Amino acid sequence: MDLSNFEKVDIKEVNGEYTLILRMKGNEQPSYDTEFGSEFFHSTKENGKTLINATKQFIKKEFPKIKKATIVLAVGTVILTSFPFQKAEAHEVTFNMSYLYFGNTKSYISQIDKTQGNLSLVSPSYFDINADGSLKLTTQYDPIFVKEMHNRGMKVVPFLSNHWDRNVGRAALNNREKLTTQIADFIIKNNLDGIQVDIENTTEIDRDAYTDLVRLLREKLPSDKEVSVAVAANPNGWTKGWHGTYDYKELAKYSSYLMVMAYDESYEGSAEGPVASYGWVEKSIQYALKQGISPDKIVLGIPFYGRYWKEGEATGGTGISNVRVDELLSRYGGTVVFDEATKSPKATITIKQGDPVTTIAGKTLTPGTYRIWYENSDSIAAKFELIHKYNLKGSGSWSLGQESTSIWQKYRAWMSDNAQAVEQPQQLPTTQATTTYTVQSGDSLWKIATSNNLTVDQLKQLNNLASDTIFVGQVLNVSSTPKNTQSPSLNVAATTNEVTKPATETTTKPAESVVVVPPAKITTTTSTTAAKSTTTAKAAAPAKQTKYPTLKSGSKGVAVTDMQNKLKKTKLYTGKVNGVYNTATKKAVIAFQKKYKLKADGIAGTATLSKLDSVAAATKATTGAVKKYPTLKQGSQGTAVKDMQNKLIKTKIYKGKALGKYDASTKKAVIAFQKKYKLTADGIAGPVTLAKLDSVTKSK
Repeated sequence: MDLSNFEKVDIKEVNGEYTLILRMKGNEQPSYDTEFGSEFFHSTKENGKTLINATKQFIKKEFPKIKKATIVLAVGTVILTSFPFQKAEAHEVTFNMSYLYFGNTKSYISQIDKTQGNLSLVSPSYFDINADGSLKLTTQYDPIFVKEMHNRGMKVVPFLSNHWDRNVGRAALNNREKLTTQIADFIIKNNLDGIQVDIENTTEIDRDAYTDLVRLLREKLPSDKEVSVAVAANPNGWTKGWHGTYDYKELAKYSSYLMVMAYDESYEGSAEGPVASYGWVEKSIQYALKQGISPDKIVLGIPFYGRYWKEGEATGGTGISNVRVDELLSRYGGTVVFDEATKSPKATITIKQGDPVTTIAGKTLTPGTYRIWYENSDSIAAKFELIHKYNLKGSGSWSLGQESTSIWQKYRAWMSDNAQAVEQPQQLPTTQATTTYTVQSGDSLWKIATSNNLTVDQLKQLNNLASDTIFVGQVLNVSSTPKNTQSPSLNVAATTNEVTKPATETTTKPAESVVVVPPAKITTTTSTTAAKSTTTAKAAAPAKQTKYPTLKSGSKGVAVTDMQNKLKKTKLYTGKVNGVYNTATKKAVIAFQKKYKLKADGIAGTATLSKLDSVAAATKATTGAVKKYPTLKQGSQGTAVKDMQNKLIKTKIYKGKALGKYDASTKKAVIAFQKKYKLTADGIAGPVTLAKLDSVTKSK
């Protein structure tokens, strides 16, 4: 059912109560007469329900902001029926995917294990394109990995990439008949779950060919195989250049979903700023919806990286993983400002002469002051607010392994609850209790205040703060205000689960809140030690209590998948990890409960799941040693250079001899390799470049 079924839709609103009168076209009346007779819901019960359910779906799609209303169906002047409509159910995200790019099978499995069951699909870099537009299978493809993911109930959907090479992208489009046949055959033969098309940097002249490539894939693949497209975020509605490639409306006809790459608002060479500000991301979502794309076909891309600019340098914007930002703050200290307008954190660090040396993506950070816009728990949570606000299908992320792994502890809460979850107003105590909170990295005064039913001014008064600057490790008094004190509130429509935020002009939150991060004590200068120092520094802060669901027979979803994975580690569960709480799962839960003297009822509640977490953590297998790579550049000599040259020869990018000298021709080959695989093209072969070179040449 769509708008064409109705001649007119009238919306009436009285004191916040809506009535929607949907007038059907006159020629539609005969088909509905039998459904609304005097014996309605008796003689034609099922038909009536079908029409009402279809009408409810129509309202959810066409009027997503209406949460509660009375619906009247009419033909002409005759009212067929009326019924209440209430969209009281919270929007829940059940789909999360992430790209796999930096690593190999072993590291990918390790990264996925750290996601705590919050991913439903991974998209590895398996499909590249030859110069003639035919399919090029990368050396990352590993059937063992695919089988392992399937055993865990996770889909594997490789992405097809031209690595920003316009000529290669156009060759693929020109050769699309052959290319799509090659892709479909490989997916079917090797039991992959579909494909995501990620051809970038073509233009509006390639628009129709691009859509046709996606159409061909949909035609040649079985219906149970995914076909999705990674599309450029387009908050400004551009129709030329790269953005002009993507005909959202037509692509959606042939796609399982569109993955909106809502990142790189600021980029290498641009002015300093957020990678994905709240307003920019929201406009990108709104553009997709305005093209007529159903919300359940939109996946919001979230960056697991940031970009940094150095004071005094003409250009900046080099990429940096979120986890490396944490490392830099631990090593050098600094400040973290959470900009409330863009809902983005900005870290500022100063490296002094004689400080430990850090290299990021082959670039050594020289002494000076750096400003880093990146993503943390607060900014990612804000993006999930948008996913819930617009009822989107879910999230995607670029790329797994770049994130701070602590976010996965919060992902389930972000997925299951609209960030503005409805809570019943709490009665405040008549006397103040002495309650304190220890400031953690990423906190802001506004965040701490609102979490404790305070205004920012009240929080500052309680702690005699003269400014908005707070320090990691600082203990703040967050005692509740007396019962007769007016506390801030949200405008909550309790019967509809609809929450309206207070207007910006009436809130007391500052434009920016600052957290000062002291440097951790460090005795060595290796990245491994810095990471450990980060862990140590974070461990000092009190951890937030994990909220556990209640799982039982019949439950489904990522929470069950997570539990099954952990039960496998205890060796009490030997079944499939499929996210379904079946009989075998229940038996394993009972066995676990008996072993640890819990109530053996087969229901996994807070006590069981928290115990399972602690047991799984204690029995987690250690991973093998991580290979340490040197940093090689022009002038370097030795076996490491010779090894790199031999591998570059295998890629057919380097035509010289492996003499162990990093000369101009070697640098030129390194730059070509870096450009091909979307790395920083600076001609310096650091850990990221060498690791990628290893993975590319592994089976050559």
